[in-house]
Amino acid sequence: MSMIRYSFSTGAFSGASALSRRSFSGSPRLSLAALVNGSKPLEEPLHLSVDDGYGFARVKPGDSIDRFSIIRRLGWGMYSSTWLAKDQENKKHVAIKILTGFATQLAQEGLTPELDVLRKLSSSPHGAEPKDGHCLSLHSNFIYPGRSNIGPHLCLVTDVFGGDVEHLKRIYAPNGFPISLAKRILFHTLKGLATMHEQGIVHTDLKHDNILFDRGALSEAEFISTNPLPVPSVNEALHRTFVIADFGNAQFVGKPTFDEITAEALRAPETLLRARWDEKVDIWTFGCLAFEFLCGRQLFKKRSYSEHLLDTVGGHLWRMQCFTDEKFEPEQLKNSELGFTYFDSSCQLKSRPPMFSHTITKILANFNILDSEQLRTTTSFLHRCLRLDPRKRASAGELLDDPFWEGMNDDHSGAAAA
Repeated sequence: MSMIRYSFSTGAFSGASALSRRSFSGSPRLSLAALVNGSKPLEEPLHLSVDDGYGFARVKPGDSIDRFSIIRRLGWGMYSSTWLAKDQENKKHVAIKILTGFATQLAQEGLTPELDVLRKLSSSPHGAEPKDGHCLSLHSNFIYPGRSNIGPHLCLVTDVFGGDVEHLKRIYAPNGFPISLAKRILFHTLKGLATMHEQGIVHTDLKHDNILFDRGALSEAEFISTNPLPVPSVNEALHRTFVIADFGNAQFVGKPTFDEITAEALRAPETLLRARWDEKVDIWTFGCLAFEFLCGRQLFKKRSYSEHLLDTVGGHLWRMQCFTDEKFEPEQLKNSELGFTYFDSSCQLKSRPPMFSHTITKILANFNILDSEQLRTTTSFLHRCLRLDPRKRASAGELLDDPFWEGMNDDHSGAAAA
């Protein structure tokens, strides 16, 4: 089947006025959680069409699309499936992210600017080398026609990586990552955020499985034949390069296409309050992940029964105040849609759980994983990430110069991803 070259644009589409930017979240009509009814299956639900909010491409090992030969599936999610393939022109192995028919429609309508984001990142000074900019680079893109009821499909060609931080988390999560490894992952991730933010890009969906690491010393033959890939040891991971990936929910600063962003536990206060937001939402999320990488538990963990008695957002805002030891300021509440839904005129929460929560400093001390100097620098660093007012939150560039990183080895001895 022949390929169609397509030039995408994020210009407004004709039906945009009928679709509320606030309410749009790009969600399929059928919930993935309801469909899988438990653990995620190995294969994507091919029977679901674009009308259902899916429309996965029907490809299999041995197929040829464009100039690529499909080898095997690397994974799949709600909006795409990703495949290991070989470029028949330069004989290199690549990853091809094939968007569902539904996600491709959203891209064509300008609601998900993933392609434009990748193009901009790839054309930046660090774009050619993911290990320098710590962001995924785009090699090429094309349209795979697919079947009439599920296609066409936007295809994004990138480097192949050795795995994601979620794989590492499954092994080391019970007690958090070793401090040296946590810092390496976080430092590289922060470099990636700095690269993005310099280009006016907000990721909005930073999490474990969107942070990839390179293949290390794994040979080409081992990489092709080994499935799943082995998870590196701590010592091996200390020499890997980590990059930010999956820009399916990324947006340009000042040009948001929807406001329902970020997983609930990682969501910044300004998004909970429905205020204007920018790249600082990524910094809040990064701070939450930094805490989790060090301690092995979410900062905003599953709500207790007493908190469920309150409005979900109200309970979350209360915990934000407790952890940060800050109060929301009148101007911040005034300039949000929901500020005075949850706070009274004196900027006090109208209701709160009948329990006390510690500050981040106290929580970190209770884990007993840091010496006194590490505790001081870590709490100071986290507080710079987790300011309630985004204007007071540090930028990625500022955080890269924080004393938290002193003594960290940041060599680039890991093998290239491609």
